Amino acid sequence: MQFEIIQPIEALRPYITRYVFVRADGSTDTMRPPEDDPHFVNGKHVQTLLPNYGSLIFMRNVKVDMNGTESDGLTLLGAYQKAIGLTTLNGWFEGMLLDFEPGGMHALLGIELQQLEGQVLTAKEYGDVGLMTLDGIFKQNEKAEEIAGLMDAFFLGHLPHKEDMNYTRMKKVIAACDAAKGNISAADMASVACLGERQFLRVFKQYVGMAPKAFIRLRRFHKTIQDLRVTGERLRVTGDGKIDLMGIVLEHGYYDLSHAALEFQQMGCVSPSHFRMLGIPLSEDFSVFFA
Repeated sequence: MQFEIIQPIEALRPYITRYVFVRADGSTDTMRPPEDDPHFVNGKHVQTLLPNYGSLIFMRNVKVDMNGTESDGLTLLGAYQKAIGLTTLNGWFEGMLLDFEPGGMHALLGIELQQLEGQVLTAKEYGDVGLMTLDGIFKQNEKAEEIAGLMDAFFLGHLPHKEDMNYTRMKKVIAACDAAKGNISAADMASVACLGERQFLRVFKQYVGMAPKAFIRLRRFHKTIQDLRVTGERLRVTGDGKIDLMGIVLEHGYYDLSHAALEFQQMGCVSPSHFRMLGIPLSEDFSVFFA
């Protein structure tokens, strides 16, 4: 698995986390995995895409397992809370994932995320002219740096001309969620946003694509795997292979290891310890993919 991660220009970073370019080489003839390896199905590689707040993904030679869609171009993923399997059609794939900040997809593209939760749509199926323009950018260019530059230019043209007050409110709410480690009620979140609770729930789903309770759960999962990555890198440097899983999961608001294990199984398909074992050696950025 080869990764190249490129940051968007500074003006876009409140909306876009990163551009992740990825390639896996091989074929059904050369990739002969053990029969009990869950990452292969009938000799074809399955790459797992972790739950996210909404993404644009461009993949060649891939079938998205969520609805059996074969992808040879740009695909739009609404907010999703369970890992999605990307199955190669003949053993290799390449592409790019554009990872948005919560609410960033709506702020830049005006996409009503609550209507897309758990869905996978091609640019053509969604019928948006801007997304079809992006699809053309991918198909006409191969170098990661060139694609990232064109993406920056495209999204700069979609920056709000004036402050998007609701997006600003949602960023404050998300910061409050992080500070409270998820221990915050919808009423308290509405208060941070200076909105009535009913209006807050409508705006939050519109921008973030899911209910506040579901978002808190997904946010906790993301923060935990990021901490696992950072801790794992530090331990590799020091040579100490021990990791305080209990301390990490408690720090991020889980009740105990059993609670964390249940949520990791539901959202990432593996336990925290298994996730760490899979992610750190094999993926430079397993907050997006793990191999």
